[in-house]
Amino acid sequence: MQTSREVASSFTTAFTAARLVAAALGCTAVVVVSGCGAPPGSERSPAASEGSTGVWELLDAAEVRPESTELRLAVTRLECASGETGTVLEPDVQFERDRIVIRTDVEPLTGGAYECQGNNAVPVNVELSEPVGNRDLVDAACLGGEAVETVFCEDGPVRWSP
Repeated sequence: MQTSREVASSFTTAFTAARLVAAALGCTAVVVVSGCGAPPGSERSPAASEGSTGVWELLDAAEVRPESTELRLAVTRLECASGETGTVLEPDVQFERDRIVIRTDVEPLTGGAYECQGNNAVPVNVELSEPVGNRDLVDAACLGGEAVETVFCEDGPVRWSP
């Protein structure tokens, strides 16, 4: 049988090892993420504020044309928020050769527990610095992260295709 001092020493050793593993994983994540960015040949809008994940759909896909420079979106908060999507932050738009990727974060929630009955859709107009052209319109939330396995992304990330 171990003494209380031996138990405390074992606990301290295990706790210290766990902290070292967590620190190493954190450093690895920083190294991996620091190499990420827009692919060569793509243009990105000014940095948008990062918030909670929002997913989007076009209010009327029939309105979109290759010459369109404005999109009307409906943005919905992904996480539980008692039915309220809240404020949509400035969308992040990345222009690529074959697609336009749009990220629509929403203002982070503050404190408290929230119910999960689904959230309302908030209309948002997105002004594009160049026409849509013959590029797919893609919801960035459905490319990776927590939204990918949800009903919002079950048909994939493309919201419009020419």
